[in-house]
Amino acid sequence: MFTAEFIVLWGPVALINIALIWGFSRILFLSRKESVSVLSVLSKKKTLSESMASAVAIVLDGYLLIRPFIPKLDQLVYSFTHPFSVFGVALMALGIGIAILSQIDMGKSWRIGIPENKEDSQNLITGGLYSYSRNPIYVGIMIFVIGATLAVSGPITIFSMLATAILIGKIIEDEEAFMRQSFGEEYDCYCKRVRRWL
Repeated sequence: MFTAEFIVLWGPVALINIALIWGFSRILFLSRKESVSVLSVLSKKKTLSESMASAVAIVLDGYLLIRPFIPKLDQLVYSFTHPFSVFGVALMALGIGIAILSQIDMGKSWRIGIPENKEDSQNLITGGLYSYSRNPIYVGIMIFVIGATLAVSGPITIFSMLATAILIGKIIEDEEAFMRQSFGEEYDCYCKRVRRWL
């Protein structure tokens, strides 16, 4: 019923919508039920890395969302699919799944952006996926972007993959400085046990 072509065209659209619905639902739940303001990014000026990462995500997701509606778009931007494209969509699904599970593991500590100061609801999370990676949400994002590059290979996806890797690296450095300031020796011990990526 679902051909490889259908999956490669509409799979990314479905996955991006799942991620958006999940994210908005999680923000509403935490804000209304737990009285937690997840959107730390709104309380201070974004760093250059955060702004650029947001722009790259908007371009990549926008491209993947409009592909099914503009049949000649891939040709216009020199992108192509191939027999392994469906595996790219599977990787994208894996990446979304890892990011969602990581957010669940964080509970009330999850934030978008770095707060000005540690908040009462924030704890050092070391269990679940965080026992394997200090940044499983970013691992999930990178797997998603690598999957997108495999699913639809071309300048937009390749640039997005390279830019995302560089920008996330910088964002992680900023977050680690915040974590070290907030949790001190406890965080240093965690860093010795668990790697930054995997």
